[in-house]
This record gives sequence, C-alpha cells and structure tokens, in this order.
Amino acid sequence: MHMDPSSAVMAGSETRLETELPQVRLYRPHGSMRLPGIIRFVFLYLHEFASNLPALYALRSFYRMAKAVPEAEPMIACVGENLDEVNGIALTSRIMLRELRKAGKRVFIFGTAFHEKPPRSEGPDGSVVMAPGRYSMDQAGYPASEVAMLRLDSFIRFLREHPVDIIEFQTPGPVSVQCLVAAKFAGIKTLSHYRTDIITYSRLLVKNRLGVWIINTWTTLMTRWMGPVVVPSEAYRKKVRDMGVPDGRIYKLPRGVDFKNFHPDKAGNGAWREQGLPGEGMKLLYVGRVSREKNLDALADAFPALAEKVAGLSLTIVGAGPYLEGLKARFAGRSDVHFTGVIHGEKLSGLFASADLLVFPSLTDTFGNSVVEALASGVPCVTSDEGGPREIIVDGESGLVFAHAVPGDLEKKILSLALDPARLLSFKAKARERAMLFTYDRSAEAFWDFYTRFHQNKL
Repeated sequence: MHMDPSSAVMAGSETRLETELPQVRLYRPHGSMRLPGIIRFVFLYLHEFASNLPALYALRSFYRMAKAVPEAEPMIACVGENLDEVNGIALTSRIMLRELRKAGKRVFIFGTAFHEKPPRSEGPDGSVVMAPGRYSMDQAGYPASEVAMLRLDSFIRFLREHPVDIIEFQTPGPVSVQCLVAAKFAGIKTLSHYRTDIITYSRLLVKNRLGVWIINTWTTLMTRWMGPVVVPSEAYRKKVRDMGVPDGRIYKLPRGVDFKNFHPDKAGNGAWREQGLPGEGMKLLYVGRVSREKNLDALADAFPALAEKVAGLSLTIVGAGPYLEGLKARFAGRSDVHFTGVIHGEKLSGLFASADLLVFPSLTDTFGNSVVEALASGVPCVTSDEGGPREIIVDGESGLVFAHAVPGDLEKKILSLALDPARLLSFKAKARERAMLFTYDRSAEAFWDFYTRFHQNKL
C-alpha cells in the first residue's frame, strides 16, 4: 500500500498541536497518559470499531472470495506497536522481513507512524507500511515512546490490497488488538510473538495498582485470543504457560544476529579511543536500553568493589533510556565508568570486539540480542539467572550465570574471570562457536517452516 503522506494524514487543525509542541509538527493528536488523555483514548478507540463495522463485515465477504482456493505458501503480515521507533522489536522485525524477502517470500510489516513522522510505505515494493494513527499518548516510563491507536480503515485497505493468510502480532497492544478484531472478522489465521515481558515491565514501571492490573489482564487475555504463541526462550515458555496458554500452543523458535557486522576481527583499541575510552586494562561493557527493568542497579552495586580488586578495570555503558540520568548519578565522580549514548554500525562492532566481558544483568529480557552480538564478537558474557539470556550462553564455557537473588554473586562471577586471564581466554575461544547457533539464515528458515505448517494446518 503506497500512501501519499499529504493525503494519508488527517486534514484540519487536529493534525497539529501547536500549543503543545510549537517546534514540532505532529501528524495526529498526541497527549499525556493522564486521566483526560486516557478517557479520550478509550472513547476514540471504541469509535474506531463502531465506525468501521460495515467495512469489517464487507472484509469478511471479500476474504471468502479471495481465499476460495488456498495457496501452498502463505502471505504473512507482522503487526505490532512502536514499529516506527528505535527499539529491538522494530529492528529485528525489519531484519526478518529482509531475510524472508531475499528468499522470495511474501512478507509485510504493518504498524502506525510515530506521531512526529508522516504515514508512509517503505521499500521498493511497499513491504513496510507505517499507517496513520488516530490518537496517541506518551508511554509510561518511556518518554520517547507512545501508546497509539490506528485508523482502522487503513488496515482494512491494506488487507484488501494484500490479502494475507497469517498475521503475527509482535505485542498485544492497542494497535495489535484493533488489527486482531479485523482479522477475526475476515477469518485470517493469527498468532503472537511474545517478545516483551509486559507483565514484569508493568510491575516495575507503573506505580498505579489498578493500572498494573489492567495491563496484565489485557496482556493475558489478548495473548490467549491471538492463537499460537512464539517464544524465544524456555524461560518465557513457562511465563506464557502461566498466563493460561496450553503448552501445545507455545512454540520456541530461534532468533538471529548479523554475523558480518559482529566479528572478533573488528577488535582494536581505536574503537575505544574514538569514544574517549581507555584502550588498556580490563574492559567491561553493557549494551542495551538504560532502564530500571534491566537491573542495572545490580551492576552499579557491584562495580566499586570490583574496581578496588582489579587494577585498570573500566565499565562502558552503551545505550540510552529513562534511567540514564539516574545511573549517571549513581556513578558520579568515577573516572572508570563511561557513558557513550546510542552507537550503531562499525563503531558499535568495534566496541563489542574490543571488550573483555559483556555484563548483562537484566531480569526481564525474553532473549537478549546484545548477548549474541557479544558472543559473535568473541566476547564472553555474564548474565542473570532470570529470563532468556542465560539460555544463550553455555554457563562455564562461553559465559557465566549469576544468581540475582544472592547478594554479591554478580561481583563474584565477574571477579572469577577478571582475575583468571587463562579462563577468560578459553571462554573467548568458545564464544563465537556458541553464537553460530543464532544466525539470520537459521532463524528465517525456522520461522518460515513454522508459518507454512500453520498455514497448512500441520502444527
């Protein structure tokens, strides 16, 4: 679906809120997540369904004719929230689309354009569609993100232009549920990919108990309704099972990373000096979102004692997020802790390959791309015993797992490698070998086999 931004955007003054942000053009109304904004969101959300009921019923008739003779290979649409922002799901969704498109598969990404970006389609064949939204609010805990709703008629038009056989929902948010209702009307098969630990995030980031209950209840019910659930790790198979999804409807599929960009050959002190970082000594690295749910306080607690015991030890934090200033305050006055902000491309590859150890203390990651990228760069990892990253490394061979509930265990595990160069070197030798289990090719092949079996009722 190719959309002209000037025609796809709502006409009239409501497309711009000059009184709120005079220096920024807004392509739809956008407010804060407070009671007036929430009430407006709910009203407009229900209005989108009511006003599009005739089109939804017509879509059902269209699909009965369009899919009267099923094809052997499915057409897929991946739908989700925040796909027009800088985040792991948006990035990996585009990478998966690229890999499947290279193999000649018919795959699309559909999401809402960010409120400061025009609706549009991307790619020579319009395979990535960022459609117009109706209204959005700032997302709790993430000032650069939003909770949005879709102009539902744009998704109905998309389905008429691209009559997909399967819709995979990336997260059970408002946009996904709008599209899920449309899919149910049309009779399209649906599944979900549990990529974000929304239930744990809500407990950590939302202070209102009623809000936590609403988010968790919504997530549980929508995950059940969406059909089969894909998970990236055994840890989250259990969490999805605890939500009431039968084990026979939960499927673990592998993820992948770019092994060309992340390689031991990218090592060199130049990558560190370019960022003003020390090129000598033991170098610890964290790469990821800087937010409280990443358990970075555990790293802040452990580092001062580590620095006293390991001469020349340094810590570099790569990334940004809502806890950045708070974490900087915790490390205030330390010349051995460095913050680089967000880094991409060759610079990031060089930092990875030149580090000695990645420390990833998160308790909420369903997978952990940074862990695979470090292993691919020949860098061992220390991860927590909660979540998906612990399943990526081999404990005692390519990294170590620390017990997050045991005081001092993170410090102990890092110290055991920092003071034993021979052991650290043996871990580095096995790191890339372990990472080779997580290639794009392997991931794309597994996902397409899964889609095809689902399409052919062979799951």
